[in-house]
Amino acid sequence: MRLSLAARAIGVTAALTVTVAACGSDNNAANNASSNSSDCASGSLSGQGSTFQQNIQKQWSSEFAQKCSGAQISYEGTGSGAGIQQFGSGTVDYAGSDAVMKPDEQTAANNRCKGTAVHIPVTAGGIAIIYNVKGVSSLNLSAPTLAGIFDGAIKTWDDPKIKADNPGASLPSTAIKSYHRADGSGTTKVFTGYLAADAPNDWKLGSDKTINWPSGQAAKGSDGVVAGVKQTDGGITYAEVSFAKQNSLPTAKVKGVAGDYSDISADTVSKSINDGFSVTGTGNDLAGNLDYTKMTGYPISTVSYVIACEKYSDANKAKLLKAYLNYDLTTGQQAADSLGFAPLPQDLVTKGQASVNAIS
Repeated sequence: MRLSLAARAIGVTAALTVTVAACGSDNNAANNASSNSSDCASGSLSGQGSTFQQNIQKQWSSEFAQKCSGAQISYEGTGSGAGIQQFGSGTVDYAGSDAVMKPDEQTAANNRCKGTAVHIPVTAGGIAIIYNVKGVSSLNLSAPTLAGIFDGAIKTWDDPKIKADNPGASLPSTAIKSYHRADGSGTTKVFTGYLAADAPNDWKLGSDKTINWPSGQAAKGSDGVVAGVKQTDGGITYAEVSFAKQNSLPTAKVKGVAGDYSDISADTVSKSINDGFSVTGTGNDLAGNLDYTKMTGYPISTVSYVIACEKYSDANKAKLLKAYLNYDLTTGQQAADSLGFAPLPQDLVTKGQASVNAIS
């Protein structure tokens, strides 16, 4: 996949109803695509899952409801694990997840669908390292250092390993207080996947939606861990970047395989998705693999999926979901930059639309 985006820093707004303007100048980019204004359907849909997707899902559902007056879309950010579970049990119409379903989760989802449940990428973004250290407004962190911080081996902000990442910086002896997700989280899987790939000699806790953390404080959801950091001098966590912006907290530059420390932006995320993401699913399933050792932009980057049935027993819901997801993959991509996400590469949008249009 190749994508060219106009360079810009990510700006974030806490408002969920904003005026969306087209961004970028590449005519091949997804954010220049548009959906047909007549592509509407009426009814209601419920979604649940990824807190990473939460802000952009709320934006999309608000915009779609304005475009299609008979449609009501609700989405609740409960964590990827909870979303997958609720989708498998038939409680919600679709799920949001930053991680591909495990075999047992796929089986439950297929049983619910009485057919095949598919992964469809709808957005991309970076997992920001968000911190609150008095007097520190700029910070570089490498994968081995992050591994030591989150497994409890590095205990203070003036540790030699942090100093080595930040030569010449004045770092306090403040105790490090890390926050991690208490719920099953695709964001946790992405973050720990990066640590396992880029710091294999330092990170021994594996990569999954839930981790047996040896230290740190647990909190529910991205909003929970970021709230903990905001009220804690010495706090640090991982979450989607819009949560940092909403809480006026700084984010660290993170060292990738290219050897430099990269800031998080639409361009650096898109570069990493270009280099490191590949589709591994078959047919209409666009489940993919993230190879962090190839990500030469911002190194903790991911796509985030909607999980849906290929066939629904309710034809009206299928029609509405198709219209909504087509909107998300076209006009909806224009909201990515302003909310702290990155537009999907156009070839992935094209594949996504083919999968969406196969829903019945």
